[in-house]
Amino acid sequence: MLKFDDLGKGKPIVLIHGLGSKKEAWAPQHELANHYRLIIPDLRGHGETDLNEDLTVKNFASDVIELLEHLKIRSAFFCGLSLGGIVAQELYRQRPEMVRGLILSNTTSYVPSILGQRILTESRKLLQEGEETLVDHIVTRGLYDSKYKEEAKKAFHIRDTYLESAKASLGINYFFILPTIKKPVLLIGSTHDKVTPSINLYMMGIFLRRARTALLKNTGHLSNIEKKDLFNKYVSDFVATSA
Repeated sequence: MLKFDDLGKGKPIVLIHGLGSKKEAWAPQHELANHYRLIIPDLRGHGETDLNEDLTVKNFASDVIELLEHLKIRSAFFCGLSLGGIVAQELYRQRPEMVRGLILSNTTSYVPSILGQRILTESRKLLQEGEETLVDHIVTRGLYDSKYKEEAKKAFHIRDTYLESAKASLGINYFFILPTIKKPVLLIGSTHDKVTPSINLYMMGIFLRRARTALLKNTGHLSNIEKKDLFNKYVSDFVATSA
C-alpha cells in the first residue's frame, strides 16, 4: 500500500504530487488541514512507497483508490499537480462516483509521445551527472521566482524509478473523458509555466462542462509553492462551494 499522510478533519481532499516528487511537496498546503482532511500519498515508485513495479498511470490511480477504500473514504476531492493531475483524470475514468470534484493544476490531458521522448532523453543525460543536477534542472525550469528554489528542492526525491515513471504518461490522452465529467472542476494554471503552458488550461476548459479557471500571474509550474496563499484560497473556496 502507498505511504501517506493523513492530516485534519472534514471534507477529504486527496493531494497527488507530480513526477519525481513526494508527499512533502504539499507541505505548503498543510494549513488546509485546519478545515479539511488531507490525504497525501507517495505514488507508486515515489517517495517512501515500496511499490516499484508496473509504473503506469492506471496503477497510480488504482493505488490511490485502494488507499481510500482502506481508509473507508467513499468520496473525496482530488487535487493533482502536473503528473498528479493526469492521475486524477485517470482516477475519474476508473471510479467517477468516488470523485466529488477535481482540481487539476499545472497539468494537461494529452502528452504527445514525441515531446515526452525528448524530455526523457534530456533527463537521462542529466541523471548521468547526478540526481542533484536533475533536481536543480527541474526546479529551475519549474519556478518563475528563484527565491523559492531551496524550498522547491525539498519537494523532490529522484529514485531509480524516475525514468520509468516518466514514461507512464507518454501518449496519454484524456480529452475524450473531459466532456463526460459531471462533477465540478477547478483548473489552475500559471502564466510562466514552461512545463505545461497555460494553453493547456484553456484547451481543457473548452471540453469541460463545469470548469472554473484560475490563472496565477508571474508564476511557474510549481504554483502550489510559489503562490501558496493564493493556491490554498482557490482550493479552499472551490471545496467549500462545491457539492
